[in-house]
Amino acid sequence: MDKIGNWNVYSLETGGFRLDGGAMMGSVPKVLWSKTNPSDEFNRIDLSLRCMLLDNGQDRVLIETGMGSKLSDDMKSMFYVAQTENPLVDALNDVDCSKNDITHVILTHLHFDHSGGATEFNESGEIIPTFPNAKYFISKRNWQAANRPNPRDKASYLSENFESLEKNGQLVLLEDNCKILDSITTITVDGHTMGQQLIKVESDESTIIFIADLIPLKSHLKLPWIMGYDLNAQLTLSEKTDFLNDACKFGWWLWFYHDPETVAVKITKGEKYYDIVSELKRKPI
Repeated sequence: MDKIGNWNVYSLETGGFRLDGGAMMGSVPKVLWSKTNPSDEFNRIDLSLRCMLLDNGQDRVLIETGMGSKLSDDMKSMFYVAQTENPLVDALNDVDCSKNDITHVILTHLHFDHSGGATEFNESGEIIPTFPNAKYFISKRNWQAANRPNPRDKASYLSENFESLEKNGQLVLLEDNCKILDSITTITVDGHTMGQQLIKVESDESTIIFIADLIPLKSHLKLPWIMGYDLNAQLTLSEKTDFLNDACKFGWWLWFYHDPETVAVKITKGEKYYDIVSELKRKPI
């Protein structure tokens, strides 16, 4: 998938990490999920940090920012983080783009594994926005959730990843289900965390949805497979059902942020689950 309408589409593999398999799969027994997502000796499964870059020759739009370069050694060890010293900058360089070229940064939500690369340390050790010429687009309700987190997901919202965006005047807060640019809109869902926004990029010929943590892995295309991390599993099930029905109806491509092997799929309704009719696999490193 190289192009949608006027947008050149790039997959930015910014690294990988591991999270507890049971937490990622919720109530699904390990005997089932381990067939598709095998765990290590600590029960952790592999996850990717796959951002998207859109370039139409004028605007360069980055969707998601990975974990970034500010992680402590303890966090790297806890989550088995595998990435370069400057993962997002390196991934952009691989497609001949610099951080100064980015005009828009869209964050689906502000959990640390999605927003960590939004900021970085400068030479004086201060935390500043990574992309000096960009506006950062975040759901207003997720911004509120991140700044006043509840005990359930407080550990996932780290202020160093987003505080300086407002201080530097680069923050744009979005209402639910809104347009950011021509052909780029948001779909707001709340089951995982309040105000998560999926990103829809469409043209007359094709549409792709950056599905973030509504459906983090290909395994989660099965309706009952819902993360234990989600704040409201019943709401996730409702949102996911409606979304996947629309994905089948309209033939959308679904872009995975966390699946270690599959970049995107198209689906149709099967007898029991949703069947994959087209699949874009990650290129071997």
